[in-house]
Amino acid sequence: MMRLKLSSARIIPSLKLLLTLEMAFAGIYLALTRNLLVIYLTSIGFDIGGISLITLIATAIASLVSVTLWRFPGFLTRRVKLKLLLFHALERIFWIPMVLVRDLASIAALYAVISTSTTIITAFMNLLIYSSFDESDVRDVTAKRTIAGNLMSIIGSAAAMTMLAILPRDLKFAIIFVTGSMIGLLATLMLSAADMGHLEGVRVPRRVGRPEQMFSISSFLLAMLMSSNLLGIVWTPYLMGVLGAPDYLAAAMNFVSTIFGIMGSFFWARRSLRSFRIAIGSLMLVPIAAFITPIPTAHLGITAFGTFMFTGASFLGNFLFARYLREFGAVRSSIMLSMLTNLSQLLATPFGMLFSQDYMLLFASVIFIRLLSVALAFLTVPEVAAVPEEVARTYSQLIYTNSLMGYSYILETSKEVMALTVRLLALAMVLILLYILYKFILFLAGI
Repeated sequence: MMRLKLSSARIIPSLKLLLTLEMAFAGIYLALTRNLLVIYLTSIGFDIGGISLITLIATAIASLVSVTLWRFPGFLTRRVKLKLLLFHALERIFWIPMVLVRDLASIAALYAVISTSTTIITAFMNLLIYSSFDESDVRDVTAKRTIAGNLMSIIGSAAAMTMLAILPRDLKFAIIFVTGSMIGLLATLMLSAADMGHLEGVRVPRRVGRPEQMFSISSFLLAMLMSSNLLGIVWTPYLMGVLGAPDYLAAAMNFVSTIFGIMGSFFWARRSLRSFRIAIGSLMLVPIAAFITPIPTAHLGITAFGTFMFTGASFLGNFLFARYLREFGAVRSSIMLSMLTNLSQLLATPFGMLFSQDYMLLFASVIFIRLLSVALAFLTVPEVAAVPEEVARTYSQLIYTNSLMGYSYILETSKEVMALTVRLLALAMVLILLYILYKFILFLAGI
């Protein structure tokens, strides 16, 4: 037993180091690829509608993969390391051909492969973290990974701004994306040194304990991430198209976001869960300020404030899943976090397609969804609720029960509608056959 404890004590620091290094290289990679995607698409002529359609196609496929993983979680517990490394490398490689095509279908297909790979990677990485550490270590490694990723993103964002400003227009994105992909593969190399043997055959509970709590936390996170994704879709085109900001200023927002993400990680890592109410409530101010501020450079300050508070709010979601790990299970928690990311993107993109250039409606939608996330957190999540804990748990149970009843009713109604539709189609086919038979008899009779 003593030998096992000593072995675990040695494994945890080394795994933390490898996970931190992986995120450090990933920080540069993301700054040079994914963070520039909207800017790249805007620069080659795509409007909000086109960008939203590309995102919708990719996230729809990725969401389907998430649901499939939830239905068949055993995929995550067999040959873990091989699968993780395969999809980790695949995601990075597929950024290279992105700049070789300009049509919507090809870009959507490539981005779908990238998004699907990201979904599987996220599930595996969450499983690795939740299965390897207790709650305090989850908080520690999450903070360290966020700090390392954001710190190295400063280098990536600085390089992105420099290359966007000085490279020829027809070559700059090709050079940036290829460079980012190659650096991203160094993150894959870090993971190849990690021991993942303990993940093989991880037990998957048949049922989730305290499902109402998972529902409340997931609902809050989904609304928060959805508002953030919609704001991300809208903000850059608004800044460049309406306010006339150059592309390097839009890239500078990523740079500022990185710096204040680091500051936020240091600040929120050791805070009590109760203090996260400040972060959640403050996020309401960001879309309002972004819409009413006409000076492009002032948006850097709004980005700084928003990133600082969003870091705290997103930490809360990860910390809550770590707290309820015994009830939720490591595999289910890992898949759920990945699923929420995809669903938030999937639900956000139709707004961009429907409202397109109507920025007032788009920003109003962001504000409404963000208000919903704040209400869900303050009323149903006991750790940050503005009401007594027992009241929050009661609200959580009521919302879960009513949602479950509504789902059951819709499902039963859908079955009845489908059955009625099949009967009507059968009746129509019989009538058509009778009509054909009638005409045939008339033809034989020579009438």
